[in-house]
Amino acid sequence: MADLPKLGEDEIALYDRQIRLWGLEAQTNIRSARVLLINIGSIGTEITKNIVLSGIGHFSILDNNHVVTEEDLGSQFLLSKEDVGKCRIDAVKERIMDLNPRVELTFEMDSFESLVSQKCDKYDIVIATELNRDQTIQLNDWTRSNNIPLYTAGSNGLFGYIFIDLIKFEAKDKKLQSIKPSELGVVSTNKEIVHLDVTKDPEDEKRIYENIVTMNKYIPFNELLSTACLEGKLTRRQLKRVSSILPLTLAHLKDTDLIDTDVSQYKDQVNKMCEQLRIDPALILKPEYIEQFITQHHVEYAPVAAILGGAVAQDVINILGKRQQPLNNFIIFDGITLDMPIFEF
Repeated sequence: MADLPKLGEDEIALYDRQIRLWGLEAQTNIRSARVLLINIGSIGTEITKNIVLSGIGHFSILDNNHVVTEEDLGSQFLLSKEDVGKCRIDAVKERIMDLNPRVELTFEMDSFESLVSQKCDKYDIVIATELNRDQTIQLNDWTRSNNIPLYTAGSNGLFGYIFIDLIKFEAKDKKLQSIKPSELGVVSTNKEIVHLDVTKDPEDEKRIYENIVTMNKYIPFNELLSTACLEGKLTRRQLKRVSSILPLTLAHLKDTDLIDTDVSQYKDQVNKMCEQLRIDPALILKPEYIEQFITQHHVEYAPVAAILGGAVAQDVINILGKRQQPLNNFIIFDGITLDMPIFEF
C-alpha cells in the first residue's frame, strides 16, 4: 500500500464510530489502500457505498459502456428514471462522489480486456461483479500474476455467491482463550496457525488472551470449479443438509451459457457437480430450487445485492485493516432460508 500521511483530527472525528470499532491503526491502513471495482451493477453499487463510506484512500471503478435500463432501477439505488439510456458510469459518478468527498475516486469507461492486457501494481484489492466464467478465469490469472487479492460476486434472483482468492494471507487475531486452547499447526485444508502466544489480562489474571497468526491459502477460480469437493470436510449429517444452491451455483459458474441455451444439459451439469462434490443429488436437489434458479436467471433483487455487497465490503475492510480472519473461500446465499454458509475448498 502507498504511504499516506497520518489521519488528521478532522478525519478522526469523521470516522470516530468505526475507529472505536476497529482501531486507529486499521483506519489508517484503510485510508492508505487502493481498490478497483469492475462493473457498478446492483452488487457493485452496494460494495461501492460501503467501501467509500469506510474512508478508503483511493477507489477506482471500471465499467465498459453499460447502458442503464428500466430494469436496473429496481436494484440499483444510485439510479433514477432520468438515467435510463445513459452510460451507467456517467449516471452514478456524481452520486458516488457525494458519498464521501474525502475519497480519491477514478472512473474508467473501458473494456475488461484492456485491464488484463497489462501488468499492474497500483491496486491492493480487485473486486469484480457481472463476469462470466471465462472472464473470471482470465481476471483471476491476471490478479495472481500481479499478486493482487481478488473478490468476485454474483446473484441469480434470490440466490448469490462470493468467491475469494487472497492467494496467501497472514491474519492476526486476539481472542479470549477457551476451555480448549488453540495449538500451532494445521487448522483446516487452507489454514494453519503459524504463531501463537498468550497474555494475561493485567486486571484479571484468570482471563488469558491468545495472540494468533494464521496463514490462509487460497486456490484460483478455475481450480475451485474443477476440484471442489466436500468429502472429508463435512460430517455425514452436514452433507445431507447442504443447500441445493451450492451445486446449482457451481454448475452455472462452470458453464454460464447453459441455462440460456440448454436447460436439460444444465441439469445434467448440476448432477455432475453433485458427483464431484460427493453429495447425493436425490437428497440435496429440491425441484422448487432448481425451478426458481432457472426461472430467476438474469433477475436482480436489491435485498440480495445488499447482503452480498455488504459481506464483500466488510471482508475487504477487515483484511485492509488487518483485524480479523478473512473469509476462505466460497460463500453462497440462499434467499429463501436466509442461510449464508462458507465452504472451504
